[in-house]
Amino acid sequence: MNTKTILKQCVGIDVSMKKVDCCLAVYTQDLQVKVVSTSRFENNGKGLLKLRQWIEKKSDKAVYLHVNMEATGVYHEEAAYFLSDLGFKLSIIQPAKGKQYARSLDEKNKTDRIDAIMLARMGLERDLPLWNRPTENLRILKRLSRERISIIRDRNALTNQLHALNHSHKAYAKSIKRLKQRVKLATKQLAEIEVQMQELVAESPVLHEKMKHVITIPGINFVTAATVIAETDGFSNIGNRRQLVSYAGLDVVIRESGTLAWRPRISKRGNAYIRAALYMAAVCSIIHNQTLRIYFNRMKENGKPGKTGVIALERKLLILIYTLYKNNTDYVLGHTNNSQKNIVLQDSQEPVAV
Repeated sequence: MNTKTILKQCVGIDVSMKKVDCCLAVYTQDLQVKVVSTSRFENNGKGLLKLRQWIEKKSDKAVYLHVNMEATGVYHEEAAYFLSDLGFKLSIIQPAKGKQYARSLDEKNKTDRIDAIMLARMGLERDLPLWNRPTENLRILKRLSRERISIIRDRNALTNQLHALNHSHKAYAKSIKRLKQRVKLATKQLAEIEVQMQELVAESPVLHEKMKHVITIPGINFVTAATVIAETDGFSNIGNRRQLVSYAGLDVVIRESGTLAWRPRISKRGNAYIRAALYMAAVCSIIHNQTLRIYFNRMKENGKPGKTGVIALERKLLILIYTLYKNNTDYVLGHTNNSQKNIVLQDSQEPVAV
């Protein structure tokens, strides 16, 4: 193909645990998307080296090359870091966004190859934000925070089993002993993880300073702040508050059709780890944060359920964390200047989700 006819080129990559399906497509001067080549590689070191060779062979060196892939749990990470190390500019989109784009193409079939073509076409037609690679400290911090949440869930399950066993008829003493040991081990590991999280943050002067600002928010402790910051990669891929709220799945979805109207709800199509971390922080803020407590009580007086109020507080806390982190400022209780007022009261008229 004549280089002069090519405006853009993009590699779409559909990732699974063992394979990566790839499509190289170009956007031509006559406004057509043309598939140059498709291929499949192993999702490991040898396979990714072959992917590099395939890109070098099939792509046009004179035209900017963009890479577009979906976030697929952790399976996309090897390919993303590999291509980033090679200097490629890439976008990593959320699966929901890719699904919505695929619907707009009216494609009835779904295979890994078709998904790769769709991602390549999306990269050509849309102005996608580039992925900002997180620092090594933030990457490890995310792993630790997720490990911590997993251990907490395991410990809760073990505690429930122990409670049931203690109240059973003629409980077997050795079973009780083993359960207690497992609960004790989980508690010990949680303490170790929190120490490691503290050490990671302390190693980075910038991150440590920003964390100090964030934990000035009443109801936000170190672990909650670290979880939110790590899960957003230090907000490096977040452009504004609306995008942040959507990323966490705390955005309000309104459905209306003719005379029918459904109750507004949060989408929950976002990062569940952030929502889990903010839930208890929102509950604590009702006790420890005077401004948010007044807001919560006002919602209850207006007839809103307690759950609705807690979700609204989660959203406000998330925006507060983002604002203080970006602006390097402390939270000032009762501060009434315009910026602080906007942080706390700006969305009092928005639809309330349940």
